Amino acid sequence: MASQRPGLETGGVAGAVDDYVQALAGRLRGPGRLRDGMLTEVREALTDAADAYRDAGLIAVEAEDRAVADFGPVRPLAREFQEVLAAARGRRTAWLLLAVLGIHYGLSELIGRMTDWQADWGSAEPSALYLGFARCTDLFVQVALAAAIAAVVAMGWGTRRLGLRLTLVRATAALSTLTVLGAVTAGTLLTLFAPTGSAAGELLWIAPFAAVLVSAWRTWYAARLAA
Repeated sequence: MASQRPGLETGGVAGAVDDYVQALAGRLRGPGRLRDGMLTEVREALTDAADAYRDAGLIAVEAEDRAVADFGPVRPLAREFQEVLAAARGRRTAWLLLAVLGIHYGLSELIGRMTDWQADWGSAEPSALYLGFARCTDLFVQVALAAAIAAVVAMGWGTRRLGLRLTLVRATAALSTLTVLGAVTAGTLLTLFAPTGSAAGELLWIAPFAAVLVSAWRTWYAARLAA
């Protein structure tokens, strides 16, 4: 009788199945719930296949080995799953960017309309350079908001219809990174160069914008693993 693989209980399905699932898990990065669901499906499929071979007369070790062999190498399956995980991460990043940027822009506009910015300047007048930079900043944020909306649509409808999943994922990560860096830099400069300038208000947005940057990095990394 063939010797059992270490850790394999008689009558159970472990060993090669566990090794396969663990090897697959080590290659996957992405949203935890989706990743866990993928691994559960793979384990259940392998278990069912091994049980079928056992019912056909094979011992447990041979049954699981045959099931794993039928399933195929880990790498191609991991690449396929990783692409799905990268797209899911990209969707999260797109929505997070839209939420944070939208709230930041909306509150900035609301505060600007509710307060008298001329009182802050007193007798001084903003220079043409300052006003031009402020207009460019507004335009940048508006364009970034439109791009964030487009990213949300692309990461949903686009990945299913256009077939450019990884390209769209990378674009979303790059867009999120550039948007956050540009918005934070511009907002801080506008605040500091005002007569009553203080960057304290921008400090309140460090955590939300940092969350977008972290999500963007994870999105890029997930797409890189799927390439």
